Amino acid sequence: MLQQVNLYKLLPIQSRFHLTQKVILLTYGIFLSLLLLIYGFGWWQKKQAIHEDMQLNNQVNALQQRLASLTKQYPITDALALDNILQQLKHQYSVKIKLLNLLTVNTKFSTYLLGLANVDMPGVWLTEILFNNMDQRIDLKGFALQAALVEKMLVQLSTQAAFSNLRFEIQNMTERPLPLSFEVSTQRKSLE
Repeated sequence: MLQQVNLYKLLPIQSRFHLTQKVILLTYGIFLSLLLLIYGFGWWQKKQAIHEDMQLNNQVNALQQRLASLTKQYPITDALALDNILQQLKHQYSVKIKLLNLLTVNTKFSTYLLGLANVDMPGVWLTEILFNNMDQRIDLKGFALQAALVEKMLVQLSTQAAFSNLRFEIQNMTERPLPLSFEVSTQRKSLE
């Protein structure tokens, strides 16, 4: 059997894509939807950035208020004033170290304070207690409601063991106006 081939016969025509109104509208709709999606995402990011910016501004305002209150509480001074303050602090430190050494090294001082603390006399109060460096003299200054109360306090002080080798003497007493003021000093008792 013989088969004949017609070489002049047209091959089946492939259909070409034709732009129809439906396809164009669909493409245009997808394009517009994509643009709207991008616009919405940008708008959302802008809203987030504005919100974060507001939070940061609130934090900055709070920190500025705190800084203002701190500068009011601790004013900034010049270097000369800071040097003066530093010198004052060094002086206060040296005074406190001397006092600490006096309290810890010289135990007689501490026993004198204990002896003074053991005497309780209503109507008499001390305003100054002065000790010299060698523990040879104690000066007491204060106020009392009556002169007899000062005498009783001196008797009680004399009975304390810490003051066994000291004699108390009233140096000055002003009786008017009440309360009267007094000054008392000690002297070492002579060895007899």
